[in-house]
Order: sequence, then C-alpha cells, then structure tokens
Amino acid sequence: MKIYSILAVSTCLLQACSASIWGSNKVDPIKAEGNLPKAPISKYDYKLSFKKNFYYNNTIPFWVAGGDILKADDFIRLSPSVPNTKGHIWSTIPNPHEAWEVEIAFKVTGSNMHGGRGLAFWYAKENNQPGPVFGSKDKWDGLSVWLDSANPRTHKPSTMVLLNDGTLAFAAGADPSKHTIGTCSISYRNLENPTYLKVSYKDTTLTISMDNGSGGKDYRTCVTKSGIKLPTGYYFGISAASHSPADDHDIISFETRQLNPPLKLEHPNRPLEEQKKKRGEEFTGIDEEQKKKIEEAEFQMRKLRNTEDFQGETAVTMATIYDTQRRAIEHLQILQLQIEALGAPNPEDAITGNYNILDLSKLSTPNEGNQGVNDEMSRIVQEIRLESQKSIQQFEKISKEQNRKMSDIQAALVRLEGTLTTLDKRHLAQSNMMHKKMNEVNMHSAETKGTMSSFLKYIFYAFVAQFLFGIAGYLYWKLRVERNDKKFV
Repeated sequence: MKIYSILAVSTCLLQACSASIWGSNKVDPIKAEGNLPKAPISKYDYKLSFKKNFYYNNTIPFWVAGGDILKADDFIRLSPSVPNTKGHIWSTIPNPHEAWEVEIAFKVTGSNMHGGRGLAFWYAKENNQPGPVFGSKDKWDGLSVWLDSANPRTHKPSTMVLLNDGTLAFAAGADPSKHTIGTCSISYRNLENPTYLKVSYKDTTLTISMDNGSGGKDYRTCVTKSGIKLPTGYYFGISAASHSPADDHDIISFETRQLNPPLKLEHPNRPLEEQKKKRGEEFTGIDEEQKKKIEEAEFQMRKLRNTEDFQGETAVTMATIYDTQRRAIEHLQILQLQIEALGAPNPEDAITGNYNILDLSKLSTPNEGNQGVNDEMSRIVQEIRLESQKSIQQFEKISKEQNRKMSDIQAALVRLEGTLTTLDKRHLAQSNMMHKKMNEVNMHSAETKGTMSSFLKYIFYAFVAQFLFGIAGYLYWKLRVERNDKKFV
C-alpha cells in the first residue's frame, strides 16, 4: 500500500509544479519528453465506495440499504445479534471498469462459541434483491464470496467463492461445496481488529485475499482462479444474515478501485486561463499556496524514502511461500507414514543404520496390496511435484511483478527530481528578474528624488529674491516719504 502513497504524493507534487512549468512553455510537456508517462496502477472510484462518514441526508450516496441494518457513526451493522435478521447494501451505479479491486473492512462478533451464519460479497446482474442466501437473492447471476461463520461441517469460519448463471439454487439445501471455484479457512470472528477482504479481477483472473489483524497490510491469498469472465455493468453489494445463535455483522468500509486506468493525455485548464489568454496575458510565478503544497509534498517524499516501502508486499509474498511449503511438508509427512506402514524404517533408524534388510525386501515384493499403495504413492509424489512447480511459477511471477513496480517507482522518482530541478531553475530565474526590476525601480526613484530636490531649491531661491525685493521696496518707500515730509515742513 505504500507504493500507492508514493505515487499519490508524486502526483500531488507534479500537479502543484505544473502551474509554473506549463505557464511559460508553449510546448506540451508530454510531447517535449519524447515518451508517454506510465499510467497509474489504480484509480479510486468514490461513487462505488463508502466509508466514514457514511451518510448524507441520512442516506449513503450512490448506495441503497435495506433490511434490519443499524446505522452508527463509525460502522454499519448489516444484521444485529438477533436471530432471523438480515440486511444488505447495494450500489445503484453499475460497475463500468473491466479490471477492478474491492477492499472491505468488517467485523463479526458474537457471544457464542460457534457463529450464526455470516455475510457475503456480491457482484451480480441485479441489485437490491433481498432473499434467503445471506440476506440476498437465490439464483443470482454473477459472483459471490461467502464468509460463512456457521459451516455445518467444520464449525469454523470459512470462505467460499461461487459463480452462478441464475440457475443454481442453494436455499433448497443444495451443497455449495460442489459448485465452489475455491475455498479457504481464515479466522475472522471475534477479532480485536477489523478483518479486510480484498476481491481483485484483472485479465480474467480472480483473486480473493484476506487480512485478519494487520489493518490491510498483510494479505494472505485465499483463492486465485484464472479463466473467469465477469462482464461490466454488474452491481456491487454486501449482505449478512443472523441465525440462532446470532452474531453482529459490521461493515466499516467498502472501497472500489479501477485497476490500470487509461492515461489522460490532456491537462485541464487552470482557473481563469482562457480569460488570461484572451487578454494576451501569461501565467507567471508561484503563489504562497502553491509553495506550501510543494513543501508539504517534498516533506512527504522524504518521509516515505526513509521507510521500508515494500514491507507489506514482502510480507504477503512470504506468507504465500510459507503456505505452499507447509502444504508440501504435509504431503511429505503423509508419504513418510505410508512408506513406514509398508515396513520401511523410520528416518532415525535409516540414519543410524539400525534396520532389517529383510524388511526392505518386502517393499519390493509385488502383490495386490502393495500395488495399490504404490499407485497412491505415485499420485501423491506427482501432486507434490505439480504443487512445487506451481509454487515456483508463482514465486517467479511475484518477483517479476515486484521488480516491475520497483522500476516504475525509480522512473517516477527520476522524473520527479527532474521536475524539482526545473522548478528550482524557474524560481531562481524569477527571483533574479524580480531583483532586476527592484533595482530599476530604485534607480528611477533616485532620479525622481534628485529632480524634486532641484525644484525645491528653485522655489527657495525665488522666495529669497522676493523677500529681498520686498525689503528694498519698503526702504525706498520709507525714504521717499521722509523726503516729502521734510519738503512740506
């Protein structure tokens, strides 16, 4: 899951940088690179998902719920611990994706030793059809994954995967084990943490995985089946039913993702971009909000680089290898017991040499009883050989997929570093341009200041000259008056 986080942070950073880089370049950056970028691994479909907060106007957007469900703030209880209750939630929008992945977080709790029925995931042609099969319709058309906590044979929680074309009826008592395409037994009842169920469909391959305590980080493969054809246009759903004794069946989240979505080659316009183009303007610079986004994205990238990015996938791979080896060891132990039953020495006696040669001669004596055992031994050896080959092929496939993802991430990081370098150069050029503009403004201000000081000097000199002319006129007038007064006397 951390791979998805790296790609999400990289996408956020590239979107934040695009406003600065694309604003000054007229050439499409995709064409300028000379190659097409890789498509994202998955795309979240919010219309085919629901999680906390679930409700809008007391309804789940794009979903319909019915039956005896109880709506809480942090979960939806499909059926409470009351006998003969059932509930369901179905999407109102058909699935348009050819390759998809659904991840469901749920909890099943009860006070009794054994479970009281269970819940089921649906991908069916018709939606919102209540019925007797885990609270949904019998004779459905599509895929169903049953999480049966009241298995009458094992009395343990079991997972069964079934396909129905609308003709098979299980409510009448038909044995579902004869029609399953795969089963597994992974405990999910009365656990402290939620259990995660992942249903993936890609390239006609259906994969069912479960995580019963690691928060969706350590999935164990339950069923993998190739050659499955699931059409688009069907509906997702989840339902549950409680018998006697009864359990609480809580849904915490239901998230759908499109696998390998198509690549978008056209980039949407920025706000007011068309208006600016009509006025002949061009977007330049980075505002403070974009700078904060870039700093946050860089911080997240540094944080992710310092963690173990593939811890989750490595754990899943090791769990698959462990399960395969455990089954091979069980087959070998059965084979050893059968050989010892024919008279062969046990491993301790074989190592120490403490065995009777005459007993070994019986092993090669052909008779009717030994012939059947030998046939059984040959069949078991062949099964072990086939199982080992499958394990080796699966391990090689997982290794190739992990190497491919590593290459994709390294390429994305290289492109991201290139983008950051271009952004730094762009920011430095703009800073130099701003300094140049400020220097020109300062020079212009100095010239204006010098012109103003000269103008003030001229005004001052004019006032001084006017003052002197005034004094001279006053003295002239006074002397003239005094002369006239003397003449008159």
